[in-house]
Amino acid sequence: MRDKYIELIINYIKEKPGYEQALDDIKKEVLALGANEAEFDEAIRRITGVTPHTNPQTQITEQFITQNTIQPDYTNTKEPKIVKKLLELAVGKKNIKLNKKYVAVIAFVFIFAIIALGAVNFNSKPKNALVAKTQTQPSNDNGIVPIVYASSQPVDADKIFSIKSKNVTLTVSGKPKKEVLGFFPYWMMSKYNEIPLNTLTSISLFGLDVNAGGNIVTQGSDEASGGWAMWKDPNLDNLISKARSYGLKVTLTIKSFNSADIDALANSDNAQKNLISTVSYLVSSKNLDGVNVDFEYVGNPSSQTRDGFTRLITNLNSELKRQNSNATLTVDTYLASGSDNGIFNISALALNCDEFVIMGYDMHTPNGDAGPIAAMGGDTNIIGYIQNYLEKVDPSKLILAVPYYGYDWPQQKGAGSVKILPYAQIAEMDQNVKLNWDDVSQTPSFSYKDDTGTARTVYFDNVRSLGIKYDFINKKNLRGVGIWALGYDGNNQDLEKLLIDKFINL
Repeated sequence: MRDKYIELIINYIKEKPGYEQALDDIKKEVLALGANEAEFDEAIRRITGVTPHTNPQTQITEQFITQNTIQPDYTNTKEPKIVKKLLELAVGKKNIKLNKKYVAVIAFVFIFAIIALGAVNFNSKPKNALVAKTQTQPSNDNGIVPIVYASSQPVDADKIFSIKSKNVTLTVSGKPKKEVLGFFPYWMMSKYNEIPLNTLTSISLFGLDVNAGGNIVTQGSDEASGGWAMWKDPNLDNLISKARSYGLKVTLTIKSFNSADIDALANSDNAQKNLISTVSYLVSSKNLDGVNVDFEYVGNPSSQTRDGFTRLITNLNSELKRQNSNATLTVDTYLASGSDNGIFNISALALNCDEFVIMGYDMHTPNGDAGPIAAMGGDTNIIGYIQNYLEKVDPSKLILAVPYYGYDWPQQKGAGSVKILPYAQIAEMDQNVKLNWDDVSQTPSFSYKDDTGTARTVYFDNVRSLGIKYDFINKKNLRGVGIWALGYDGNNQDLEKLLIDKFINL
């Protein structure tokens, strides 16, 4: 049995008020999180002195009733003395007798003590931390929590790596002199061993969905969600080991793209505490190096929601560092967030997170007109937006994320759908077309006709345009670059070589 898992299970169980009445449910949760039955039973034995048998919940409940009946005085046990002392501090009286009228107060103080020792400053009790369904999240007719995917839709990993490219052995002599963060999306797991990691400094596992109650979504439709399926994939441990062999940090991305859910989470101490408890457990269970938060709120949040989000980040950062002083917390933000806060109070968040990952893309999206997705100049541009950040945040906290993809628009509206194209597919297509270069946005594009004769235009980033962005990162002394997303260049090595040239061979 793994002692670390047992300790984590003990802490997890103890943070559940009334846990002795819900051991069956808690057991399902910790087994889903990677523990085994023997470790769960050992955790229960250490807490209660009782080893579960065929009906553990009944036996443990009886044991707790016997051991925890309120008595006028406690002199032979350690924990009641602690509870008694906390109660004295709470009500401002000394030599309190623990009789029935203090039962409710004791329960509150005990919960508060757990929270205070964990450096999570809330005032109300948590709910179960990990569920597949919840009443606090809108559900479909089947009662399943709906899945919200990334703003950039999943791509076909097999198709990307089926594209032939000239493979050359790249010599990497040294480590990047800037942070090079690669987002590893769950839909690339089947190709994890073909994706090079030696030009990176860190990867973030993208990602686990969070609902309004602060629960991790484990199901969508009739199957496990993509993020949760990645978390349970045996190959994930191999990916983490591979990253470690290159000296990389590995973090977990938690994400939400539903504004109503984010509103609810930001305004509920219960939900926040629930999320912090679960995320801390998940990070510890795989010995990860921290968390990346990707909450993409659309609309104008209230000041209460903005403050609530800041409180969530503050407490999550505090708890992560309480458990591991070297843990990192990064927050994904919009380009415009440096001047138009929205849900992100940049100045306040800068005090309570390690890095901002600024999403420097999607200036034009499939929902709008065609155009450059990551422009350096023009009405909407990276240079101006980053300057707004620099007026509030030290550059050492800023990571500029760049696109390894493009969008393919029909030139006539309504003539077809807009497609996302990973870089490997674009690199194959642009060999047979004339590239256009826009001096204002400093990005390329090309036009072509598809199999149906429909005229289409692709906007994307290539070595030339990304090189300009990397030079900008170095000139402004930003912390580094983020890549959305790993594997999108497939077997093509141009973008890997560019990272070497700009951040290793300086």
